Amino acid sequence: MKALVYKQYGEPTVLEIDEVSKPTIKADEVLIEVKASGINPVDTYFRKGIRQVPSFPHIPHFDLAGVVKEVGEHVTSHKIGDHVWASNAKGASGQYVALSANIAFPLSFDISFEEGAALSMPFLTAHLALFHRGNLHKDETVFIVGGSGAVGHAAIQLAKEAGANVITTAGSIAKAEVAKKAGADHVILYKEENLVDNILEITNGQGVPLILEMSLSENMETDFQVIANEGRIVTIGSPKDNTPALMWRELNQKNASLLGLLLFTAPSFAYISAGQHISKLFKEKKVNAHDFKSFPLDQAAQAHAALEAKEIIGRAILTHS
Repeated sequence: MKALVYKQYGEPTVLEIDEVSKPTIKADEVLIEVKASGINPVDTYFRKGIRQVPSFPHIPHFDLAGVVKEVGEHVTSHKIGDHVWASNAKGASGQYVALSANIAFPLSFDISFEEGAALSMPFLTAHLALFHRGNLHKDETVFIVGGSGAVGHAAIQLAKEAGANVITTAGSIAKAEVAKKAGADHVILYKEENLVDNILEITNGQGVPLILEMSLSENMETDFQVIANEGRIVTIGSPKDNTPALMWRELNQKNASLLGLLLFTAPSFAYISAGQHISKLFKEKKVNAHDFKSFPLDQAAQAHAALEAKEIIGRAILTHS
């Protein structure tokens, strides 16, 4: 089968199309013909060698949408011809992917494969952060850092659907409009406005009980200033510095909880429950994927470059012919 691969770490130019072996499925797996795959920032870290891949040639990416072509003998949840979406699907940029049936989630036939690939990792990450780790309740206020990003955009919609109040940030008026359209109650232009003062004013000086943090090393000090007593901070990422020094005294003074989240190692029961709920919400048209820009598979290098240059608001999606 054909697949996007790279045979060494490097710049986007290391990406190429090559012939690789077609996967075979186990009894509890399905074989998916990939129609679209999504690129996430973490994919560029693997490509550059910041994170290691197990071997070369390596088929990148984790998000996909496609059609079930084969089902294992123990699989009763899927049938040939079903449309599905998935994340944590290693080798998502191959022509075919073998995947455990319980993490291949149903995709309504009226939702495009591109949108299916676009929703995958962002919605799963946001859902697990809000509900599994963050324990968000109805009528609570959540501060979502970066409301125009893929995870932030998903989190705003999921939080509003759950009846929460949402405060978020944006770096420009255009990005603020994206966050408002997703349903945010308050959007703070953090480059122009005082973030701490605004949040404390909105919360009557109490602070927020839950924060979804996308860049912990950059924002930890601010987080401890605006977190409520006994609040929870879910750390989704820390791309600038993966090993920031913990501000323990500030954490201790607020009786706060600092909670990690990594989609790749999330407990399977929580992961599967989140995926099933997300599929239901999309089928009912209660949420939608972020804007995306599509590239044919053979333009994957351009897509990686555009994502790294932050030329795309939303997702970069590869379409498979």
